[in-house]
Amino acid sequence: MIEKVNKRNLRKFVDFPDRLYDGDANYVPYMKGDLTKTLFKLLFEDKNYVALLSTNENKAQARILLTVDKNKQLRTDKCGFFCMFECVYDNDVCKELLDAAAQTLRQMGAEYMSGTYFPHDPDNRRGILVDGFDAPPLVFTSYNKPYYDELLTNYGMKKQTDALQYKIDLQNNEYLRVKRVDEFSRKRYNYRVDTVDWKNIDRDIADFHTVMQVATNDIIYQDAPSVDALNSIVKTWKRYLNKDYILIARDNDTDKPLGILMALPDYFELFAKMRGRLDLRGLHVFLRNRKKIHGLRAMLQYVVPKYQNTGMLMSMYCKLGDAIKAHGVTRLEAGTIMENNAPSNSVVQSVGGSLARRYRLYYKEI
Repeated sequence: MIEKVNKRNLRKFVDFPDRLYDGDANYVPYMKGDLTKTLFKLLFEDKNYVALLSTNENKAQARILLTVDKNKQLRTDKCGFFCMFECVYDNDVCKELLDAAAQTLRQMGAEYMSGTYFPHDPDNRRGILVDGFDAPPLVFTSYNKPYYDELLTNYGMKKQTDALQYKIDLQNNEYLRVKRVDEFSRKRYNYRVDTVDWKNIDRDIADFHTVMQVATNDIIYQDAPSVDALNSIVKTWKRYLNKDYILIARDNDTDKPLGILMALPDYFELFAKMRGRLDLRGLHVFLRNRKKIHGLRAMLQYVVPKYQNTGMLMSMYCKLGDAIKAHGVTRLEAGTIMENNAPSNSVVQSVGGSLARRYRLYYKEI
């Protein structure tokens, strides 16, 4: 049975993964309070998303969240994006859910179905994990059952593109070479790398937007977010941010922003222990351990075209490496980077990155 999610069954939608992943040591739950607030706004206030739930004898069997937005790769303004897809290992259940999703998206004017992906937040839990199930996911990356690729492929979904996540060892011999490139590049091209300034955050957010807008091209999956969207993301994530991991490359003479790099501490380490709840136990875990996080995910890296291939990204990774040493981080991953984005993949590989995970985006004409 397919149900449209309403205020009465929203909790069933939110709680379903806890039962599905029961006993899986790598599963990290969403923070339930934050997720419920987000879904309430998307579904019942903005009303630009629709959520569906498959049930059997009042028990959830599968779920999906849907919206329609622009898709640059499929060259359409009417792409039906799906996300928060979860399903038991049953092709019939999956087919029933995705049939209902396709029908809903057609009614919303969509020509394609593509996912998993958040159009309003391009770096959050992008893609279905297809390779790299041997370790827990890092902050705001996807984790799912290994059979999801089989379910989606059996339904007729095709690969659109893969997004890659790299493990980086900044203590290897490559780091010494990166240091030399950093020093040479900064002198030759007359720039510096600053950390974000909380006292001038409006200026820095505007500079982030400028760099992303200029650097975004057809390879980048989505258009650069607006200044308002970036402001919203910063406000939502501020408690998770560390200024030492948010970097802006600037021209020494003009202060013009030329490149950005942003990394997040791996709060998934805490979320797993908090069971997705900010109750007294969860708050205790958060306060006690928030300065003991050992993982870090570099999730945004952009350089304006004129300064690409100059070593500027290496300079920002070099600055990040210094911060990592200062904060005792032992695990760094970068991504997710689209597989056809050769410059970004090349830079991460050049600083010692090796492939850790592969996430797949699927599509189907509907």
